[in-house]
Amino acid sequence: MGFKNFRLGLVIRTIMLGTAIFFAVYSAYQNEWYVTTIVSSAISVIFLIEIIRYSEKYKRSLTDFLLSIKSRDFVSSAVTISDKTTRDILHDAYNTILDEFKNIRIDKEVQYHYLKTMIEHIKIALFSYDETGNIQFINKTASILLNVNQNQNIKKIEFSNANLYKLIQNLKSGENELVKLKLNDELLHLSVYATELKIQAKSIKLISLQNIKQELEYQELESWQKLIRVLTHEIMNSVTPISSLSNAINETLDEINGKKSELLKISDDDFEDILTSLRTIENRSKGLLKFVSSYKQLTRIPKPDFKDVNLVELVNHCTTLLKQKFKDLNIQCTLNSNDEIINCLADYDQIEQVIINLLINAIEAVKNQNQPQIFVEIIKNESNKHKVLIKDNGKGIDPDETDKIFIPFYTTKKEGSGIGLSLSRQIMHLHKGTIQLNSDPERFREGKGTEFILEF
Repeated sequence: MGFKNFRLGLVIRTIMLGTAIFFAVYSAYQNEWYVTTIVSSAISVIFLIEIIRYSEKYKRSLTDFLLSIKSRDFVSSAVTISDKTTRDILHDAYNTILDEFKNIRIDKEVQYHYLKTMIEHIKIALFSYDETGNIQFINKTASILLNVNQNQNIKKIEFSNANLYKLIQNLKSGENELVKLKLNDELLHLSVYATELKIQAKSIKLISLQNIKQELEYQELESWQKLIRVLTHEIMNSVTPISSLSNAINETLDEINGKKSELLKISDDDFEDILTSLRTIENRSKGLLKFVSSYKQLTRIPKPDFKDVNLVELVNHCTTLLKQKFKDLNIQCTLNSNDEIINCLADYDQIEQVIINLLINAIEAVKNQNQPQIFVEIIKNESNKHKVLIKDNGKGIDPDETDKIFIPFYTTKKEGSGIGLSLSRQIMHLHKGTIQLNSDPERFREGKGTEFILEF
C-alpha cells in the first residue's frame, strides 16, 4: 500500500507538471500573455523540483533502511519515513531480514563449534599462522606438543626446537616430511604436512604434525619379522645340505672303530659320492656368499646426486639398452608421453637402474605370452608429481604375493635374487617419491598383467 501511495503521488505530480508545461507552451504562442507564460513556466519548474525532491525522499528512505540493516538500528531510519504504511512495510521487511541473519549466524556458530570440537578431538596437532608468524588457530594437541598458545608467535617454537622451527618455515604447500625430534624429553617420529591458503587476501599456512612412532614401530617390527623369515629360509636352504653332506663325508672317511680310512682303499662309488658332496657344498657356499653380497648391496645405497633429468629421455635410453632383448623375444614395447620434456630432480644412474629393473621384470612376465607387449607411459603433472607407468600383458601377480614382492630377497622367479624391487623402492624413497603396484584381484583373474607406477 505504501509503494502504491508513492506511485500515485508520482503520477499526480507528473500530470500537474505536464499541465503546467502545456499552459506555458500555449500561452507562449498567444499575444500579450507574458505573465501567464512566466507564471506557467515557473510552476513547471516548481513541479519538476517537487518530483525530484519526492523521488529523492524515497531514495533516501530506502538507503537509510538498508544502512539500518547493516547497523541493526531500525528506529532512527523509520522516523525519516513520513508515510506510516510504508514505514510499517519496511519495518516488517527489516524484521524478516534480521531473523534470517540471526538464523544464519546461529548455523555458523553451531558449525564452528562442531568443527572446533572435531579438531580438538583428533590426536593430530594442528595450527595455522599468518605471514608475520602469529598463530591464528591451534588445537589442544598442538599446544601441548609445542608449548605454544593462540595469538603467540611461532618464533617461540625455535627456543624449544630450532630444527622443527626451520622445517615448518621451509616446508612448502603440499609437501610432507618425516622427522625424528626430541620434544619435552620424548623422542617423537613426526609426519609434518603443510598447506597454504588465502583468507580475505591474507596468506595463512596450516601445519599438521602427527606422531607416527607407534605405527612406525609396528611396521618396523613386521618388516623385521618378514625379513628374518626370508633370511632364515635362504640360510637354512644353504646350511642344511652343507651340514648333511659334511657329516656324510666324515662318516665315509671314518671307520667304525674310529680310525681314519685310507683314501686308496675307498671304493669308487664312495669316492664319487665324496666328490659330488664336495661340489654341492661348494655350490651352496657360493650361493650363500652371493646372497650375503646382495644383502650388502641392499644396505649400502649411496645418496642420490640430484640433477635436472628429462624423464622422457631417460626412459628412451632404458628402452634402447633393452632393444635387442625385445627383438629376440619378439616383444612389442610402446612408449607414450604427453610432453617431450618432463624434467625432475633425480639421480640419473639410480633412476635408470629402477626403470631397467621394472622393464626386465616386465620382460620376464610376458616372454611366454602369444603376443607379448610392454607399455611405458610418462605423465607430466601440473603439481610437479610426474609419473612413469610400466605395464605388461602378462598373467599378473597373484594377490597373495602383492604384499611380499617388496620384501628383500623374496622372489617368485627361479633365477631371481629378490632385491630388485626392494632396491627400487629404497631408491624412490631417497628421491622423496613412491613406487606402487597396481595388480588387483580382478586384474589377475582377467590376465591383464601388471602395472608399476613411479611417482616423482
